Amino acid sequence: MTETTLQATPKGELPHLKDGKRKPIQLRLTPNEHEELVSTAGNEVRSMSYVAYRRYQAGLQLEQSKQH
Repeated sequence: MTETTLQATPKGELPHLKDGKRKPIQLRLTPNEHEELVSTAGNEVRSMSYVAYRRYQAGLQLEQSKQH
């Protein structure tokens, strides 16, 4: 079995991020929603922003599917 070590990419060196495609969004969460987001991110070993963005995308797709 081969062991592979992944190296982190220095910030700003990912080609798809150099185009400035990142857009900040502001979320307002209740304390219960925040606690649930922290818990989910910890369980999935993901960042809170990743979990929140994934939920945003799912909601957007659901909204768009209802329009068609």
